[in-house]
Amino acid sequence: MVGDVWNAAGLGISLVVAIAALARASSRAGHYDGAVYGMTPAIHRRYAYVALALALAFAAAFAWPAMPTAVLLGASVLVALFYLTSFLRGAEADD
Repeated sequence: MVGDVWNAAGLGISLVVAIAALARASSRAGHYDGAVYGMTPAIHRRYAYVALALALAFAAAFAWPAMPTAVLLGASVLVALFYLTSFLRGAEADD
């Protein structure tokens, strides 16, 4: 049941991103994530909605084994990486 492990991993990744994005959407943006990188509350909510949609797809994959789990897992990892690197980067020195 390797597919179930990948489904569970993808579901976990998607839920963590969704929870983090929803929490960040309701808090005040810092200078770099808000002003420099443009991570407004609306953008955080969009990431949360995409992550929730992926979580629903992983939940459906448990019931329907024909779902392309590898594709879903790749998409959820990309969304997580894009989200985390979009505002966690911090300041860079101007050269």
